[in-house]
Amino acid sequence: MTVSSLTSHAESTSSTLLYSLLSLLSLSHSSQYSHAASHIGIATSFSILLRALPYHASKRQLYLPAELTAKHGLSQEDVFRRGGEAQGIEDAVFDLASMANEHIGTARGMFEGKVPDEAVSVFLSAVRTLGQWK
Repeated sequence: MTVSSLTSHAESTSSTLLYSLLSLLSLSHSSQYSHAASHIGIATSFSILLRALPYHASKRQLYLPAELTAKHGLSQEDVFRRGGEAQGIEDAVFDLASMANEHIGTARGMFEGKVPDEAVSVFLSAVRTLGQWK
């Protein structure tokens, strides 16, 4: 798995859910809202993946993109055996968290710090993600 494929997956899952909510509220006409939904969905997916990392590792599953694990010399087996002490895990996690933070920053920049009242209910789901990357 690459960062690009993970981003595509996030776009087709979490972002699509936000697009649907925008549509239900008749806000899908706004390219600003759709663009923000894309970035928030991607950041949310990355955040969920990182929060679930210990659980998945305990089940001998690793969903970090291979390009990040290779970049930091992180082996799956080392993660399964040593968990958070595995060499390179902190750097791989930091890279993915930084990418999530960039997406949140882009979405924040679109609203200049204040989400319009009509869209708050859609983007409220991002609060959990925002709190992690402040």
